[in-house]
Amino acid sequence: MDVARTAVSIMGLEDKETKDNSPKANMRKVMRIFAKTPVALAAFYRSRKGKKIIQPKKKLSFSENFFYMCFGKVPNKDIVKAFDVSLILYAEHSFNVSTFTARTITSSLSDIHGAITGAIASLKGPLHGGANEEVMHMMNKIKKPENASKWINKALDNKDVVMGFGHRVYKSGDSRVPTMREYFGKVAKIKKDKKFEKIYDTVEKVMIDRKNIYPNVDYPTGPTYHLMGFDTDFFTPIFVISRITGWSAHIIEQLSTNKLIRPLAAYNGNKHRKVSELKNR
Repeated sequence: MDVARTAVSIMGLEDKETKDNSPKANMRKVMRIFAKTPVALAAFYRSRKGKKIIQPKKKLSFSENFFYMCFGKVPNKDIVKAFDVSLILYAEHSFNVSTFTARTITSSLSDIHGAITGAIASLKGPLHGGANEEVMHMMNKIKKPENASKWINKALDNKDVVMGFGHRVYKSGDSRVPTMREYFGKVAKIKKDKKFEKIYDTVEKVMIDRKNIYPNVDYPTGPTYHLMGFDTDFFTPIFVISRITGWSAHIIEQLSTNKLIRPLAAYNGNKHRKVSELKNR
């Protein structure tokens, strides 16, 4: 996430149109950010493993190129389709924290690179992004399907936070989950690995039965990315390359009828506070 944030910031430093907030210039910049960010992330993915950086190919699609730049090959078309679907589901999601951050930065008439950099910084926070990574960490702790029921029941007894469940907006289930769950199953079948599906189903059932809390989209997405071969700490950066589209749409909309976003704070402390003299401090 630090690499994603820094890469977009550097793009703003190098882009000759950074200061131009006109609709046409912003659209050109959006396309450059959308195109360059996955290239930068894939280059980092390779370099940290000591492997040669791979340049994108024009004949490949967006998702095909990301796989190619990370792994040096394009996988089964159904896996590419599953990745496409995940990006579509992640692309835009109304007024979440990172989107609100982007719009707030934009409302001061700052540049689009700065707004997206701020959005990435917001998404980096574990209370917003990172749930798909935590889901995978949880599944790795469970290790095998026969451990799942005992593990999740113990977690609930201890009042531990179970990542990948619940949503501030969707109280009765995330509408994106059924689609992502379907593609999780397809990828698991291709990879001939049913372990995570079995863990998934057991944990989901216990969470619904005991807490009436349903999965959010991060729950099926985490193990799907794992089966695709991505490192766990790369799941949220993948989120970034998708959500750039949603953030950009909000930024452009904000600028079209802009008004400075300036919330007020209501002080609820003591009415009178005694100030100590300097000599007594």
